[in-house]
Amino acid sequence: MLFATLTPYEMARDQRVSENPFVFDRPLDPGDLVDREEELALLTERLRDGVNTRLSSPRDYGKTSLLHRAVADARAADAGAVLVDLYGVRTAGQMAAQIELAYSELPVGALSSALGTLRRHGGGMGVQTPFGGASVSFGAGEAGHRALLDALELPARLHDKTGRRILVVFDEFQVVLNVDLDALIRSVIQHHGSGVTYVFSGSHPGMMRSLFSDRKRPFYGQAAPLELHRLPREAVGDYIVERFQQTTREPGEALGWLLDLVDGHPQRAMLFAHLLWRHTAVDTEAGEKEWLGAYEEAWGYLQGDFEATWDSLTAVEGGVVDAVAAGVQSLTGKATREIFGLPAGSAAGEAATRLAEQGLLARSGTGRQTRYELVDPVFAGWVVRGKRWVS
Repeated sequence: MLFATLTPYEMARDQRVSENPFVFDRPLDPGDLVDREEELALLTERLRDGVNTRLSSPRDYGKTSLLHRAVADARAADAGAVLVDLYGVRTAGQMAAQIELAYSELPVGALSSALGTLRRHGGGMGVQTPFGGASVSFGAGEAGHRALLDALELPARLHDKTGRRILVVFDEFQVVLNVDLDALIRSVIQHHGSGVTYVFSGSHPGMMRSLFSDRKRPFYGQAAPLELHRLPREAVGDYIVERFQQTTREPGEALGWLLDLVDGHPQRAMLFAHLLWRHTAVDTEAGEKEWLGAYEEAWGYLQGDFEATWDSLTAVEGGVVDAVAAGVQSLTGKATREIFGLPAGSAAGEAATRLAEQGLLARSGTGRQTRYELVDPVFAGWVVRGKRWVS
């Protein structure tokens, strides 16, 4: 029996065409970021000028992917850059552990060498990350708030030792409200000067607004705003076409249906592109059959999220979501109240504000010009269709 031997080129091609290029369930690699050139340029400018940033976006808008790319770009420009993931942090000691863990992932070089020197001079004790994980070092006998104070000083000490600019990104920064640590953090970093720049990123619009827009909070006015919006249709389309063609497929007419459905939502675009690619054979073009297969399969990914979101709403909130999904902007008109079961008075407006603070609705304008839309256009379509998944 004879066995065909593939050349290295043929093996590489087979791997390329059989590996799905669309990632929807984790942050994208820095080189795979979709668009966001303006946001990256602004972050680069602020790093150069020593201006701190508060980055806010709804969930699944590609915030963490953007931050990974910003860190990679800063490192390529010979700056030090770390991303501190604060998700799940509940204490000062856990936050300190996450900071130390982020610095331990610095690339080998002058900064990692300087970090090693600082740690050797500081002695140490083992502290676990919030999820177990490897031990990290703090000064002997220090814990809790003392450990956090020491960890917060690391970027300034690294800048002093190496002369390099340092970028520190705190992702899910809104957790500091739950543990009441914003005053302690600011008491340290306000003395770091222009050699250390911070990005404070969060996916809960209301909590981020409370941190930076409430005059009573320590971080009031301490960072320039940057908000992420939906992606341009053309950029999403070009990204999908390129990756289909790189894997010897064509999105065909299904591309238009996909772009109409996701309407620039980053995660939804990647999910439906991933599924459409799965249903499109090598050396073929996606059409109605492939699109319907992808669309039907998507419900298995979305059902739990959509139904849990809907079930969590009060009666008034549900009426507001129904109205906004239908394109209604005035929540107080008589016809709107009758159609969507909304009460008279301020209850509907208060519910809309609350849903915007939670990140389910996006709000624009002020006063009588206030407008709302659902953050997730796919969820909006499901609501409009009577909470049914139909093509």
